[in-house]
Formats: sequence, C-alpha cells, structure tokens
Amino acid sequence: MSTTTRNKIIFFSRLTSTIFRSYKIKRFITSTMERKEYFNAKNWALLDIEYIQCTRTHQCIRKLYILAKNGYTDLQLECIPCEPLHKLEKRYQKAFHFCQSEIHKLPYCPEGSSLPCSAAVERLNNFIKNNEIDLVFYKGGDIEKKVCDKLHINSFNIENFMNELEKVYSHDPYIEVNCYFTQLVEFLL
Repeated sequence: MSTTTRNKIIFFSRLTSTIFRSYKIKRFITSTMERKEYFNAKNWALLDIEYIQCTRTHQCIRKLYILAKNGYTDLQLECIPCEPLHKLEKRYQKAFHFCQSEIHKLPYCPEGSSLPCSAAVERLNNFIKNNEIDLVFYKGGDIEKKVCDKLHINSFNIENFMNELEKVYSHDPYIEVNCYFTQLVEFLL
C-alpha cells in the first residue's frame, strides 16, 4: 500500500470518526435539552423513603420525605413498622441492626406518635393528588419505584443524572431530598 493511499484511509477514518462523534454529541445535547424541557413542563416532586424489610415480600416504610417543585410544599412522615422487632425472623432483625448502625441510623420505632406503616402510601397519595404532582423523582430506590407504580404516578430515577449531580452522603430523607432538590433545580434550569 502506498503512503498516499494509507494517508487517505487515515484521513477518511478520522473524518468519519469526527462526524460520528459530533453527531452523537449533538444527539445527546438535543435529548438532554428535550428531557429538561419535558421535566420543567411537569409538576414534579422529589421523594426519598427509608424502609425496614420485615418479610421477604414486605418493606415497612419507616421514614418518608417528599418535596414539591415549588420548594416549600412537603410531607414528612415517620411510621411505626407493622411488626415488633422481636417478631421478625432473625435475618430481618440482623438486617435492621446492620442498617441502623451503618446506613440510616433510625431506631426501629419512632419517638412520639406516628402513623402505622400501612397509612403511609395513602398519605403520600393524598399529597400527590392535592398538589397535582404528575412526576416523582427519586434516587435509586426500589421502594420509591414500587410505591410510584402502585399509585400509578410517573417516576424517574435521578441516578440517570448522576454525572451532573453531586452525591449526597446522608440517608436522612429530609437532608437527602433537600440537597438533591437544590442540585436538580439548578440542573433543570
């Protein structure tokens, strides 16, 4: 192969690569802009839930916080688990103790009067309906997604934005939601 032919092949491969890269970037920017416009048009809220696994199929909502798009309408709940700690299977007791010491730091039962776990979804649904929320953002949690699906509300995991959002090192729903809320608003502007 001659040097000229080789240089032509290198030139065209670089040109093709550059065109392809600029197309991908343009497509990403367009989709990101469209996504931002879509989210800004919605009346959204940001939700975080801490839960206790009580059985293989049931996660008791222990603490919940949701903040509406306006930045001041919110709902904070602490709930009493369905079963006393001593009635849980040993593996769920061990899981709770691990989460209590390493993750959420919550006692098994909240101090003061609280709602039973079974009332949390209904209260959340009332908040969503009363504030005409049509999209719920959440960060990574299975339980948030399951609750939104149960309530037939559109939801979006903000972990899809994690390149643009700084990680919050807290498992307190109030702190986590407020920190991500500020970043989310700045990102969507």
